[in-house]
Amino acid sequence: MSGRLGALGLLVLAAILWSASGVLVKGLAWSPVAIASFRGFFAGLTMSFLLPGGFRPTKLNRAQVLSGFCLAILSICYISALKLTAAANAIILQYSAPLWVAILAPWLIGEKTSGRDWFFIALIFGGMILFFLDGLSPAGFWGNILAIVSGFFFGLLALILRSRNNSLPARGLILGNYLTFLLGFWAWSAPWPDLKGWLLLIVLGVFQMGLPYYLYALASTKVRSLELVVVTMLEPVLNPIWVYLVYGERPGPMAFLGGVVVIGAVVVWSGFKKKTA
Repeated sequence: MSGRLGALGLLVLAAILWSASGVLVKGLAWSPVAIASFRGFFAGLTMSFLLPGGFRPTKLNRAQVLSGFCLAILSICYISALKLTAAANAIILQYSAPLWVAILAPWLIGEKTSGRDWFFIALIFGGMILFFLDGLSPAGFWGNILAIVSGFFFGLLALILRSRNNSLPARGLILGNYLTFLLGFWAWSAPWPDLKGWLLLIVLGVFQMGLPYYLYALASTKVRSLELVVVTMLEPVLNPIWVYLVYGERPGPMAFLGGVVVIGAVVVWSGFKKKTA
């Protein structure tokens, strides 16, 4: 029980660190894909340093390679979606991940999805819609498609991390960050970031991507795949808090209500899972 509770704590901490992306990216005047690319590079270095024994590509198994490709695809698709559709659309559609996990987990890894799970998924997703209601837009068809693809691969990543063949899941996530770096090469262009920009990129890679994904990998060995994607839905709700604290941009009343619904539902759902664990 304590192992699972500790893993949930790691997921919450990962969500908090991920949520700093908005406030950090605001200080970078560069292509979002290029930012994601170099963020992946510094994240890969960070995780390689944290991984006992370091990162050796020759030691990767099939599950780790698959998880690496999932991370790279979801990262590039999500960043591209942010350019092609409203940010609210991209965030909500990416966090369709719990739906994919709930549907596929029983078939792929034998984790059953209960009626209670479906209820809380619907409740949390409804809270997300309330939270981003003011920013939703019917425009940006291809951006919405890319966001859905990102959500699918986010869910698939959780399932692969939970598969029996995926020992040392951090290895696959390190590969994914390096692949993100390579896949984003086409967006590298002038004007390049100044010294402050490169420092922000390093902070993004180390603290907003590398460290939280390492925590995510550790937690993946102790919780169900559905918990890997549901608990981390706290991240987009926490993101505006950082922006408010740094830039003074206050969320509206509907966003506040949606945030309360999401956080409350995640806490209550996790409590129910604790009782049935």
